[in-house]
Amino acid sequence: MTQLIAIDPAALQSVLAELRQIRQRLDAVDMQPRPEWVTVADYAHHIGRSRATVSRKIKAGEVETCMEAGVRMVRVRR
Repeated sequence: MTQLIAIDPAALQSVLAELRQIRQRLDAVDMQPRPEWVTVADYAHHIGRSRATVSRKIKAGEVETCMEAGVRMVRVRR
């Protein structure tokens, strides 16, 4: 069953223009997954704690770490 509805041409043009803008904005986005490993500072920010707290967690073995190019990285569990 087909239904026909009346649409104001100016309103339709406005909606189409907005749709084009949305498409342009979406095309400009570079979506990438969050990294599995982050720096200690980034991890501290992620969990809302200080770097010192993260360092204590590392020393206690509560979080997994590795060294990457001389930088300590912390594994983010999601």
